[in-house]
Order: sequence, then structure tokens, then C-alpha cells
Amino acid sequence: MAETSMEVTGLITLQFAWGGLIGAVPADGLIHLVRSTRRGTPGPTLCDIDRFGPDAPGWSVGGGVTGLGITLTPCPGCAGTAREAYPGLPVGGSVGAREMAECLGVPRGCR
Repeated sequence: MAETSMEVTGLITLQFAWGGLIGAVPADGLIHLVRSTRRGTPGPTLCDIDRFGPDAPGWSVGGGVTGLGITLTPCPGCAGTAREAYPGLPVGGSVGAREMAECLGVPRGCR
């Protein structure tokens, strides 16, 4: 069967943060997941946070805030949905992908 443009092909990490490029602070301390398709990363996080909602913090798909005192912790809600709805899909992203892939027992890196 041919792949459609909105078919989920992998999962990508996402981190919410307050602030700008310099001095950003993680909003909730969690690494979330979003769906990856041939047309981008549509919709909310897997734990159903509307990243496009009013008054939402900034977010970075695949990236995020790292450094001293910052722990990259997988979101339990995103991990649970990934296990149920998207078992075995690879996890990509430069920040938090290793931690999330280990949590899920899946390969790191999106197709």
C-alpha cells in the first residue's frame, strides 16, 4: 500500500520553553512527542497539549533547552500514547530523543 502524505512515519521530540534563544527555561521539564508525517508535524503533542493554543509557551520540535541542571525527562502521557497508538515507530530529534527512545524501547531516528 502506498504511503499517504499524512501517514505517521515516526515520532519527534518537542520541548516547551519560556524565554527566547538566550536564557530559555523549560516550561514543564518534560520531553513531549509529536507525530511526524511527510508534510510535517501536525497537531498537538501525544499527551494532547495544543501547542498552537493561546498563551502557550514557545516550543521546539526536535530541539530544546539543555545544560546544567536541566534533566530531559520523557512525558509519561506521550510515552503511553506512543506505546498504544504508535508501537515501534522510531523517535527523532536532537534533544530528548535518546531518553524517549530508551523509555519506549524503540530505535532512535526518524525515517
